[in-house]
Amino acid sequence: MAKLTKKKLEEILTSRLQLADPEFRLEKAGDRLVGNVISETFKGKRDRERQKLIWDALESEFGADSVRLVGLLLAYTPDEWNLGSDEKPAPKAKKAG
Repeated sequence: MAKLTKKKLEEILTSRLQLADPEFRLEKAGDRLVGNVISETFKGKRDRERQKLIWDALESEFGADSVRLVGLLLAYTPDEWNLGSDEKPAPKAKKAG
């Protein structure tokens, strides 16, 4: 099987999970990609459900090779990811009315 790139993994997860405005923090760990997936799509889902969604998508795409290509991926909502951050999000622009 060909090497899995960060970009390809992002495309697969975005498409298969229908992620809303996803952000990815991925890196190589040996031969695997690991990291964090951040999307509002995970709101209201428990950690176990998030993991199941991710791994079902990977197994659908790669079958048994998924565990050789991808390591630990953690899923967050943007609010969870920014928890404890001193940075405040930029205010949204008001629509002209």
